[in-house]
Amino acid sequence: MKPHCHNPARPPLMGQPPRPAGATEVAKSWQRCVSSYNLDPAQGWQADVLSGAELRHVSTRSASLLRIAMPEMQRLFSLVQGLDFMVLLADPDATILARNIDEAHMGLCRRLALREGAIWSESMAGTNGIGTAVQDGCPIFLGEGEHWRFCFSLLASYAVPIFNAHGQVAGAINLAAFNGDTSRRLAPLVLDTLLQSGRRIEEQLFREYHDGARVLTLGVAEGCSAPLVAINAEGEVTGATHAARILTGWTDDMIRTHPNLLHRLEAEERVSFRKAEENVIRSALALAHGNVTATARHLGIGRATLYRKMKALGMR
Repeated sequence: MKPHCHNPARPPLMGQPPRPAGATEVAKSWQRCVSSYNLDPAQGWQADVLSGAELRHVSTRSASLLRIAMPEMQRLFSLVQGLDFMVLLADPDATILARNIDEAHMGLCRRLALREGAIWSESMAGTNGIGTAVQDGCPIFLGEGEHWRFCFSLLASYAVPIFNAHGQVAGAINLAAFNGDTSRRLAPLVLDTLLQSGRRIEEQLFREYHDGARVLTLGVAEGCSAPLVAINAEGEVTGATHAARILTGWTDDMIRTHPNLLHRLEAEERVSFRKAEENVIRSALALAHGNVTATARHLGIGRATLYRKMKALGMR
């Protein structure tokens, strides 16, 4: 998944596909706006906003996400407040659940419906940070002229999907500003900061769901999900994050069989799995404070087998 998006031209008029922009998230989203949603970019937009009772209902469904994400939103807001950014959190239906904004932005937020309960799904709002991030399940940056609707032309938006403990999109976290392309030169830095926030929220959701299980990493996180797995005392896999599922190809049905982590990795032929196996062993050793016997027990293998694997991987 690419953390950066191409900078295509301004959205076309209704009925005309976007100019060729490569296989980018923006271009694909624009194409959906034309062929799937039949949205006119020049048409005004009135957001659907949930009632108080409806918002409480959807907030209850996303209670864990809200509880875990709120401190991270506060942290992000303190980092970007001087850059005129606001922080938004949405559920998997692109409904805004919470926000952190400056008082000076209240008027513009009301005008564009950047408020709790507003639905920013791509099918209604067109290409936008929150809606497109949850639709594609990947990070996106939209600068001046990259939103589908002309009325959002000065809205800069950075959005990252957040995945739940089952590897599904749980929502999105969004940094937005009314400054057009002013922040474009900072885009790599801003988006990387947002990616790290999304991964921290994902990890907390994962650890909370698998409370009591050992959580190990299969490698370095490079996208908006960290490759983490949960294992029980017998060394059997009980859960995997979105990135871990992509890396291993594991499905819900496969995870329900509780495969042994090292045995499964050992059976794979790709070089990346050899590195993943090394990462698992190193993580388990760290959790056991270097105790090889305890590490072998937690991984569900014998001590002699662990020593053999460590030697084969060049580990001391």
